Amino acid sequence: MRKLKVEKYIHDKLDESFMVPVAFIQFLNIAAPNAALSELKQVGFDFQQIITASKQNEPYQTSVEVEEKGIMKRIDISLVQ
Repeated sequence: MRKLKVEKYIHDKLDESFMVPVAFIQFLNIAAPNAALSELKQVGFDFQQIITASKQNEPYQTSVEVEEKGIMKRIDISLVQ
């Protein structure tokens, strides 16, 4: 089962890293409200695209810049084995 690797960077320095099974993303894609999924998609986190890439054994990677408590952070997401 493939996993989604999530890395959070502050000033280009890795602050936090964790992995989530794609099965959990599939669950969220069904259980989460459409409004929440739409908001995530607008900022660059497309759950359906992640699920499709995983099923087709294709690469998936995205990066999003966010501001949290006045600090700019970069979130990198990628599919891993």
